[in-house]
Amino acid sequence: MKKIVIFTCLLLVITFGGINASAQCDPATASPIKCSYYNEGYQDGASDAQNNRSNDYRRYRDKYEKKYESFFSQGYSAGFDSVRPTTRWTNSQRSAYDSGYKLGENERRRGGQNRSAETSVSQYDQNIGLYFQQGYYDGFNNRQKQYDVPLGNTNYPPTYPPTYPGGGSATGTATWSGRVDDRVNIILRGGSISSEDVSRTGLQVNNQNINGVLPRRASVVTARKRDGRGDVTVIQQPNRFNDFTAIVQIVDYKGGSGNYKVDIAWAAAANVEEPYRSGSVYWRGRVDQTANIVIIGSDVQTQDAAGTGLSNVNFTINGYLARRPGSVNAQKRKGRGTVTILQQPTWDNDFTAIVQVFDPNGGADNYEVDISW
Repeated sequence: MKKIVIFTCLLLVITFGGINASAQCDPATASPIKCSYYNEGYQDGASDAQNNRSNDYRRYRDKYEKKYESFFSQGYSAGFDSVRPTTRWTNSQRSAYDSGYKLGENERRRGGQNRSAETSVSQYDQNIGLYFQQGYYDGFNNRQKQYDVPLGNTNYPPTYPPTYPGGGSATGTATWSGRVDDRVNIILRGGSISSEDVSRTGLQVNNQNINGVLPRRASVVTARKRDGRGDVTVIQQPNRFNDFTAIVQIVDYKGGSGNYKVDIAWAAAANVEEPYRSGSVYWRGRVDQTANIVIIGSDVQTQDAAGTGLSNVNFTINGYLARRPGSVNAQKRKGRGTVTILQQPTWDNDFTAIVQVFDPNGGADNYEVDISW
């Protein structure tokens, strides 16, 4: 039976579940019954937004007569946007999301490992690809479809191949030039390059520049002398035990200082599998909707996957996630939502594990998660 609400007096304040719908419809320009449908829609729209449901007034089609649908719809949109302002997706964005959702849903049913998105997303440009990827992850994690969700944070979903902070660049280069007297070390760590006057006999740095980020994984660093009278040698390759730091040394044997120019390059080691090492992470933080905990080696990064707010994050890691295929487990210690293994470490993802915290309710909640391997 359709629901008809008839006002026999002037429109007054209507409050539903703490959502104030007063003055949302002007009774001077619309009849009381039209305003009643508008305000009914306003209440339902605001309630859906607070409960993190998708923006869809049609789920309440039993509440309104067809001839009053536009008033209910307008009220619903106003109520929804009053809690969670949205930008309406285009048909292309919605289509990309649906395609991703279907692919993720199919992979979940087959027990997949989040692999197909890597190749399928390439058919879209960067902006549309974000909608495909969100659809994929929503489908893979068996979430309800959500359209018109802001995607301003390009860290969600994760890009392919993974480029999480700490992951670094698989290849990169650096250049150095200066005057050396006796012995100097050129030190590379992450995205930084520095010089050390080992012999303390005087050093003049003319230029030092790094292109890329030395990754936190085993890499092979090479150095070539472009100018200079002495020797240039890589005396330390980056590994887990030296905090992934490379050192290139210049030795000038002759008296006085000489000019040097050095080209440095690196490439992440391929097909290197480390022995198994057990380890664990204790993580806690305050999550509003979705957070991804990304583990690479001894690095733990947290992404605000939905871009809705993440705070009070800290963690403790024991051991490291070895560079080898493995199985990561996660258990929620505290929090009202769910904790899911989004990605196990494999060759395809450079041995990166992702644990996702999903909070389906409005507002943020405190979470504590135990992760082990």
